[in-house]
Amino acid sequence: MKKIALFVLFFLVYTQLASSQTIRQQLEAIPGVKVVQKKAAKQFTESYTLLVTQPLDHSNPDKGTFTQRVFLSFNDPSAPMVMTTEGYQAEYANNGLFVEELAQILKCNQVVVEHRYFAGSKPQNAEWDYLTVENAANDHHRIIEMLKPIFNGKWITTGISKGGQTSIYHRTFFPNDVDATVAYVAPINIAQEDPRQIYFLKAVGPDSTRNRIIDYQRSVLKNRTAITQLMTKLAAKNNYTFVMSVDSTLDYLILEYPFSFWQWGVKSSLIPKTGSSPETLWNHLNEIVGLTAYTQPGMLPTEAFFYQAYSEIGYYGYDTTNLSKYLSVKGGYISNKILIPKGAKPVFNPLTLQKVRDFIALKGENILYLYGEIDPWSASAAMPTTATNSKRIVSPGNSHITRINNLSDEQKAEALDWLKKTLNLSF
Repeated sequence: MKKIALFVLFFLVYTQLASSQTIRQQLEAIPGVKVVQKKAAKQFTESYTLLVTQPLDHSNPDKGTFTQRVFLSFNDPSAPMVMTTEGYQAEYANNGLFVEELAQILKCNQVVVEHRYFAGSKPQNAEWDYLTVENAANDHHRIIEMLKPIFNGKWITTGISKGGQTSIYHRTFFPNDVDATVAYVAPINIAQEDPRQIYFLKAVGPDSTRNRIIDYQRSVLKNRTAITQLMTKLAAKNNYTFVMSVDSTLDYLILEYPFSFWQWGVKSSLIPKTGSSPETLWNHLNEIVGLTAYTQPGMLPTEAFFYQAYSEIGYYGYDTTNLSKYLSVKGGYISNKILIPKGAKPVFNPLTLQKVRDFIALKGENILYLYGEIDPWSASAAMPTTATNSKRIVSPGNSHITRINNLSDEQKAEALDWLKKTLNLSF
């Protein structure tokens, strides 16, 4: 009885002490966290950048640490917390005007976690081996454990594209960490280069648009000499260095074009007509795909992504059927493996994706999946079954920019109703 009484007394003292501290003081009391105040958006009263010391390898903390950036904004510790599991850099969350869509809808707090190995969360001289789905899931689990005692309302994770993938990966390893997840346009691939995107691109949209795309691709490649000169001129102007020959770079750009066209929902009327000048052909290609991803330093922000793509999370391949005789690479295998960081040698582990797919199908509770019908990433959409209570919504005619706020009125009501019921909230 004395032990119970002492425990109750300790709990009451601790609770009283915590309640007498400001949120900042409570954050600063967390071991391994540095707190930096920043400007808060109108929806919030306080906003901070948290510099969190994380293990490089959660299964072996002796391997060293790195600093992960976490952007926290709030006004009511008891309100729900929306946590964005960013798949890339999160510098945008430094902007004092940024409010996540779900945080706007729920009128609640938000935290944005930058992904390990990106931008301000990049380890110094660390081996690529520590960039794994499981380690990233543990990063998010640890941050939730740190913040939940302070922010004790409902917790919802979310993310867009690779961030959506990351939110699902986290739930796979820690299914009970949060109350719900909203994953936007998140592909769940089945291979290093998932063939489903190629089949998707052969069927998406009207025949007339797909034929215009092929005609455009051929027009670009038939004007190779003039267009590669324009590419070289642009690279020199911006101090870009090609990571492969300029001819190979053009091959990659034009093979990437159909995916980018449908991913971003480009209007077919914007495709240059056959007979257009090389300048017109090139300007459109540079606008839709962009030269920087195939240059240094342009590829630096995404090099960690390509390591992940070819070690665990998968990507897509290219169809050269209608273009092979126009490509500079004859009979060669054209793959985005060329964008893997120099010196990295990823070995693909298919078991991670299998674990995620099994979780989605059989155990993934309280997850809302949103996709755009013409987005090629919807070819590898999550496949929940009736074994779970999760929901998938595919927005007709919509692309990779699919969000709750640009759904049809009917689908938006469906999504909001799901949120209300799943979280037992009114808003």
